[in-house]
Amino acid sequence: MASQKSLYIVKVLLWIVCLNLSFTWKSSGTQAAIYRHTGLCTHNDRVFEDGQTFYRGCDKCYCHKSGYVCFPPTKPTSWPNKCKRVPTACGYRVVYRDNTAVECRAYSWIW
Repeated sequence: MASQKSLYIVKVLLWIVCLNLSFTWKSSGTQAAIYRHTGLCTHNDRVFEDGQTFYRGCDKCYCHKSGYVCFPPTKPTSWPNKCKRVPTACGYRVVYRDNTAVECRAYSWIW
């Protein structure tokens, strides 16, 4: 009786995992699906190998065996009061208010 119950639980868990994977693969609205590219890892007529990185505009891209994935620059969300956020060409820097040449550590960042 216990083995039948265990087998039933395993079947249900496998079904849930398969369903979850199915939703993940079919979902086109997620950020991962937007920045994921299949096929050769190429950019500007240059072929990159697994493990190499390159920049596509401001996005940083990582090559893997089935393609590459790109992520936009991160943005600081919080920093000490003595610091401020300064926009750059591809994102932001967090610097001290009284000395903008020196970077200040942000508490958190998001994509």
